[in-house]
Amino acid sequence: MTRPASKAMPLDLETMRACANRTLAKDTEELSPDVLETLTLQLHGHLMLAVPEVETAVQTLPEDSVARACALFCLGDARLRLSAELGRTLPARIAHSHRLARSVRALCDHYENDDHQCPNAPVRVAYLRMLLHFPGCRDCRTVDGNGETIGGCLTGDRLYAEYRRARRGPSASTETPHEGKRALSLP
Repeated sequence: MTRPASKAMPLDLETMRACANRTLAKDTEELSPDVLETLTLQLHGHLMLAVPEVETAVQTLPEDSVARACALFCLGDARLRLSAELGRTLPARIAHSHRLARSVRALCDHYENDDHQCPNAPVRVAYLRMLLHFPGCRDCRTVDGNGETIGGCLTGDRLYAEYRRARRGPSASTETPHEGKRALSLP
């Protein structure tokens, strides 16, 4: 991402990554509740600083770029995690802290690299394209008594095939669009 020219200090990516890495270390379960709370608060603060910076940088990317779609997905994910309530048990607090740490890492990557794409960016983008198409398409919403699609939407079939290929990875062979029931699962 191209960092915007502003008077604000640039993000301290090294500190942010170190905090995220410490939180995601294998011995997190052995941390005292006070240390875990400190790390969680630091991660929360890092996200609060990173979200507006990455959001500003995303605005300079082309609207149809994979990097933009992935960055917007990661921003939305970070916002959800910022608004989530802290669990009551230690395992729930550890899980919350891990989710914050993964969001910090992703936003650091988006802020730092002009051409960065998350490893699962193609899956996310394909899924988002389906989410944008299906609700507005009459053919995609038409189902029979069993809940299976009966419409003949070529665009919907193509988007679903792209999503399936993205989930299989780069080694996936070409396939014909799937007709019939579309079983969607979150990326």
